Amino acid sequence: MSVLIEDCVVPGGTARSILVEGGVITKLSGSETQPAPSGAVRIDARGGAVLPGLVDTHCHPFGRGAARRIVDLRGTSSITSMRLRLEARVKQTPPGAWIFGAGWDQEGFSEGRFPNRGDIDSVAPHNPVVLTRVCGHIALANSPALEALKLGSGVGDEYERDQAGALTGIIKERALERALAGIPGETAETRMDDLLAVEQEAVRLGLTELHCIVSPDGYREELNAILGLKAAGRLALRYRLYLPPESFDYLAEEGIQAKLADDRVRINGVKIFADGSMGARTAALRQPYSDDPANSGLLRHSDEELEELVSDAAGRGFQVVVHAIGDRAVEQAADALAPLASGGNPRRHRIEHASLVPRDLRSRMKSLGLRAAVQPQFIVSDIWARARLGDERVRDLYPLRSMLEEGIILSGSSDAPVETMSPLLGMWASMTRSDYALDERLSLEQAIALYTSNAASNGFDEERLGAVREGGAADLTVLDSDVRGMHPALLRKVGVAATLVEGRIVYSFEGLDSVKP
Repeated sequence: MSVLIEDCVVPGGTARSILVEGGVITKLSGSETQPAPSGAVRIDARGGAVLPGLVDTHCHPFGRGAARRIVDLRGTSSITSMRLRLEARVKQTPPGAWIFGAGWDQEGFSEGRFPNRGDIDSVAPHNPVVLTRVCGHIALANSPALEALKLGSGVGDEYERDQAGALTGIIKERALERALAGIPGETAETRMDDLLAVEQEAVRLGLTELHCIVSPDGYREELNAILGLKAAGRLALRYRLYLPPESFDYLAEEGIQAKLADDRVRINGVKIFADGSMGARTAALRQPYSDDPANSGLLRHSDEELEELVSDAAGRGFQVVVHAIGDRAVEQAADALAPLASGGNPRRHRIEHASLVPRDLRSRMKSLGLRAAVQPQFIVSDIWARARLGDERVRDLYPLRSMLEEGIILSGSSDAPVETMSPLLGMWASMTRSDYALDERLSLEQAIALYTSNAASNGFDEERLGAVREGGAADLTVLDSDVRGMHPALLRKVGVAATLVEGRIVYSFEGLDSVKP
């Protein structure tokens, strides 16, 4: 299939038209159009920008897909409104069936507190319910769910208790993973439907590749869903998979690694947790939270445990990516990765999130050659940032410009379903920021690089992807506007006109029928 993109601009380049043949960019021309083979599909960009295919380097597509089937608690302004949404679902659900929800945030509740099981027991007395906070690191379980999971008063500190010592229903971090693992799983067929739904959303947003974080509690179903869709030729996007350590035995038993090792779908690495989330106050800090002086967050592992996990994963040949949000966790992650990073970090081990990174930790990451996958949308959605950290520490929260200028390779991502998958909104957030550390705003060129050239490098794809160049793979995102020189505030209004993966048009704003030859 041949495609000719006409009347376009390429930021940082001079091309005005692009010819694609056999999935490869074969000719860039400074003219608005150029000769093309008979029958070539023509896309009139009408002066819009063409970017290298945009990549989300840290997302949970299966979680995003499942969100359409669960109770959506995003935007709830009170525990009462959360109860109302849950009540509507209970009326449609048979007694005894599990109910799941996600997206609540106590920071937006008028009650000014975390919900507890007493708040929802009366709404769902005959259904086990688990409602996950927007960050995914803590959840609320009602009494039937605690009973079904056999969680009694003797469980550990990751289960919150009231003053009388009774469980409140709030479950945190590793305890939440264990609880979710005890809930009856979903089929690979359901997960296939979830992923296909996410692909439809992703291509509309200009995404051509996802770095997919596979769930610790659902890796079998998720891997089988990907295998099934790949074998059927139904996947539109490229995937780079990051697996939990729990999956190692399964990979070996089923021979999955060899089946997912090509340019379209490839197992890249292993994702390991060091801490939690700042919104839930479980991110591990060097000093206590400013709005919770008795709390410094939680490390998921001792230093020795994390070093062992990291070493084991690296020894199996994987790229290791460590979730670390608080500065104490970033420090622990850097220490654990240090022995693996000699010689310039050839396996490109990363820190995921790297949210609170003061100068000394930035220097350490640079000296080790450690990379990071960051989520610019957190900058504008973390409305509690200054309260959590205080005026001094908040200056080192999401220091994207400093990290880039100090030589750390950063790639952009959404952490969806925590945030929308839109990379354009990520670029906008990185260029506008919130009301702190405004000197950390990125230029347009830096913002684009997060989702293109840097993303390709962080996924071992820079030889074929990440740039609009002759001979490169034709993964392209066509925008409806010329973004060069555009005021950053307007970037959030820019739309995607078309998305191409390996020369195939997987999305067109005007409909795929309109771009037929």
